[in-house]
Amino acid sequence: MKREKEIELLKRCAGLLAENSREMADEEGGSRPDIYLSQDRFEKEMKSFERFPLMVAHSSQLPENGSYLALDWLGGFPLLLTRDMDGEVHAFANACQHRGSPLAQNGCGQARRLMCPYHAWTYDMAGQLKSVPHKSGFPSLDPTKVKLSELHASEFGGFIWVQKSGDTKLDVGEHLAGLGDDLKWINAADHVLFAEESRIWNSNWKFIVEGGLESYHFKIAHRDTIAPLFNDTLSVFDEFGPHFRSVLTKTSLKQLQEIDEENWQIRETANVLYSFYPSASLLLQPDHFAVIDAIPLSPSQTHISVRTFVPKGSMETEKSRAHWQANFDFTRDTLLEDFELAVQIQKGLQSGATKQFRFGRFENALTRFHQINEQMISKE
Repeated sequence: MKREKEIELLKRCAGLLAENSREMADEEGGSRPDIYLSQDRFEKEMKSFERFPLMVAHSSQLPENGSYLALDWLGGFPLLLTRDMDGEVHAFANACQHRGSPLAQNGCGQARRLMCPYHAWTYDMAGQLKSVPHKSGFPSLDPTKVKLSELHASEFGGFIWVQKSGDTKLDVGEHLAGLGDDLKWINAADHVLFAEESRIWNSNWKFIVEGGLESYHFKIAHRDTIAPLFNDTLSVFDEFGPHFRSVLTKTSLKQLQEIDEENWQIRETANVLYSFYPSASLLLQPDHFAVIDAIPLSPSQTHISVRTFVPKGSMETEKSRAHWQANFDFTRDTLLEDFELAVQIQKGLQSGATKQFRFGRFENALTRFHQINEQMISKE
């Protein structure tokens, strides 16, 4: 983010506060309850998401050559990320080419080669088959022509991006439509993972995304956590292709008029939320950032990870580690309030009592998110 843009965004927010107004759409929006329940709809969404690069992990989760990370991805797809011995990042289906056994259990690790636990077929970190026990039993097998099933992968802006289908080479910068510059401004690549927690929640993935796109709920849903820190419904957002940058203002916004403009800092005056379509978010805080990754598993289940990333070299003392732990705990506890509400809403949908969800004019990011999602699905 250029300095001029930082000042422009703060002036935009301060102007709204001074006028006691909000940025509003021309009309209300809404969504239908069936789009959170339908298996057919879910399958169309998953098919749509395969067409473009998705943020999957931070570079620090593959910290050195020979690192790997295994996880369940879109719709439960078994994904295996590796950094080969030359430092290149790869993405594979986590399935041996012999009988389909996963090569690694979910989680991260370090190895020079990956050996299938079923029959010990062994692959290097670039996915090439290197060893087959009793190879004489497979006279037609040419190991040089056998590789793990590979997906498009790219390392960009401190993150690893994967595209499940398509023949074209990834261009993450083009896909981010300008937000790549913000990743450089954040210096995301110069951070490391401090802590993470993840679990499966009984909620549609869209409810999780929606929780980050409006601040209307802060004063009620987060009354015991962040509510005292933030202005009521005072936020702005901008679109970058299918992605959003939202500025969620703090109560300290009113103090800007007492500070020289050259000393204005958006990270001190607001949280900046980057929503990378469809379901990954980066929450920028004063001295670090968190990533919330909502991986859709089914219409009513989402695997959610909350990770805190801190500057390299900032975990050296007990005091610094306690600082980061307190920040992680506070962010996680706040988000848990959203996730628990999402589960209750999903549960309530089964009753059929709600016929339409309504979005206020100041919840315009919600309206745009659903419009964008519909456009993406319609391209299939």
